Amino acid sequence: MKKKLLAAMLTLAMTASMGTMVYAEDAADYDVENREYNDVTITVHTRWDEADTSGPLYKAIVEGFMEKYPGITVETIAIPTESEWLNSEAVLMSDPASMPNVIVEYGGSRVAGYVEQDLIVKMDPYFEQYPDWPDRFNALGASMVDFSNYGYEGTYGVPFTAYEVMLFYNEDILNENGIDPASLQTWDDLMAACETLKANGVQPFEMGEKDDYRFGHLHSALNYKTYGCDMAEKLGSREVLYDGEEQKAVYQMIIDAADKGYLGSNLLGIDDGQERSLFNTGKTAFLFMGTWFCAEDHTGLELFDNQKIHALRMPYVNEEYKYHDMGGGNEAYYAINTGDADEVAASVLFLKYLTSEEVCNTFAAGYPAPMSVNVTTDAGNYLSQEAAAVIAETTDVRGDIENYDTATHMINTVRQALQGIAMGSSADEVGQTIVDLIAEYE
Repeated sequence: MKKKLLAAMLTLAMTASMGTMVYAEDAADYDVENREYNDVTITVHTRWDEADTSGPLYKAIVEGFMEKYPGITVETIAIPTESEWLNSEAVLMSDPASMPNVIVEYGGSRVAGYVEQDLIVKMDPYFEQYPDWPDRFNALGASMVDFSNYGYEGTYGVPFTAYEVMLFYNEDILNENGIDPASLQTWDDLMAACETLKANGVQPFEMGEKDDYRFGHLHSALNYKTYGCDMAEKLGSREVLYDGEEQKAVYQMIIDAADKGYLGSNLLGIDDGQERSLFNTGKTAFLFMGTWFCAEDHTGLELFDNQKIHALRMPYVNEEYKYHDMGGGNEAYYAINTGDADEVAASVLFLKYLTSEEVCNTFAAGYPAPMSVNVTTDAGNYLSQEAAAVIAETTDVRGDIENYDTATHMINTVRQALQGIAMGSSADEVGQTIVDLIAEYE
């Protein structure tokens, strides 16, 4: 009841403020390059992590932008932890007085909600002003800025990085245990390999479910590998229910692997950083992770220096969906209609600078992960090249499956329920928890 009341109050507050909003679409001039900016400050709400390889690159982008446009100051709110970042965004976006000027998001229903409230700047008139700009983007991130499925035509925001979730493996560990990586085609193949490893005293995975997106990603990937990528829309429209037999079968796959110890020995005590560290130092055989892993700083790590870590496509459950994967755009940037025309123009200019050829080439050279913006640099390491070969054969992708639901709370709701698996929840209990949480919001 409290959640319903809070949602109603926020909606009223947003509605009451709409009469004073100034939208970019009302402006006569979309030439943001030649506009005069005097002491304009914009705030960017992001997940940037200074401890990550990409952190200094993002910082350099902001500094380069301010150097080029000295009349604009860019302030950042960077919250690396996903759940905290999402909660922060929801709070800031609920009040016109606190809304940032630019947000990083994944598309889907949360952003569609902002589009519905006319809070996201429509990019089409700016693309018409600069016709070469939209040609910079490839198809990987298109779904994050296209909300036609929600009834809104046009383009909202710009995509930036991209990804695909894959299975990474330690060549030496598999060889020592008689496991041929080429044999890891199906989920059953992977589970059989895990059984062999466990019997030989080797830990297959150490998933860092302390960061609850880990089971969230596994749930999404297994759905696409079992039922195909259109399961995202089926779940989102509630054609398929979270407590139905299809979803309980996916929960059970995760439960079976967790109960046998394949996924980790301390699921809630390890975060994703520790998970990667254990794999990077040869403590585990497998890592289930997005291709951003390829771009991380592996300098000085023997396994990478000797090219002993490799990338495989996520094993399928049903063969017809072998080339359906979790992936697509990883980050999209959206300019916010704050009510200040100078701030909106400066925000769009920042997006244009961010996705320029020079900036993207520099970023890709330092962080060789897939991009939603075309780059001309050839900076990929051996692992990112292996991942690129996998991506080239992918026929369909979707991102986090919860993002296709019209209810914006679903990503947290599903991940909370899935985390119960680490505490002994059954498939029935996971499904019931999700349904019960949905009911609290309706």
